[in-house]
Amino acid sequence: MPYEIIIIKSSMANCYLLKTGAGLVLIDTGISYSRGVLNKALKKAGCRPGDLKLVLMTHADWDHSGNAAWLRKKYGAPLAIHRDEAGAVESGQMLLNRKSRQRMAFRMLLALSRPLCFRRFRPDVLLTDGDDLSRYGLEGRVIHVPGHSRGSIGVLTAEGDFFCGDLLTNSGGPRKNDFVDDSVEMDASVEKLKSLNIKTVYPGHGRPFTMEEFTRG
Repeated sequence: MPYEIIIIKSSMANCYLLKTGAGLVLIDTGISYSRGVLNKALKKAGCRPGDLKLVLMTHADWDHSGNAAWLRKKYGAPLAIHRDEAGAVESGQMLLNRKSRQRMAFRMLLALSRPLCFRRFRPDVLLTDGDDLSRYGLEGRVIHVPGHSRGSIGVLTAEGDFFCGDLLTNSGGPRKNDFVDDSVEMDASVEKLKSLNIKTVYPGHGRPFTMEEFTRG
């Protein structure tokens, strides 16, 4: 089923609205204090309650899940995330999805910024590797790509578009994300991509790029 990709550039992370014949699927939600950008884009796309078939988050970090609770309340949309990220969004503790507990300064920043960035929620759908998204009107599947966090995922469509969350980024050129929780898992996730039929990568940060650009870089 063909679809249109609408790129929503919030203040911290990209969101991707996929417009299909069956409705809309949103990948990532941005941070809550930049909700106006997301709200404007949804209105422009003609989104009304019932039109948003799925809100899928590539991982639990607030710049990707900050507007999830609001979207469910406003549009009645089911919220989906990998099962290893569920505890983080339910508790609001973003370090629960990490093997390492990170630096103390990062912990303090999260604690101070949470009221501005995030509202806790319980996911409606717990995703795992290989899950088929066609029931939501999108011919695509979930790809588990841990490394940035334990339950990080991407979405690969039948057209070869890959929405990678924070596995890869495009800051100064396509590359692996600098924020790594487990370097071995991240390297394995990047290798996994090479076996998939990916044409264009849509990162959580930076502009889209072709898989060829990444591999030759």
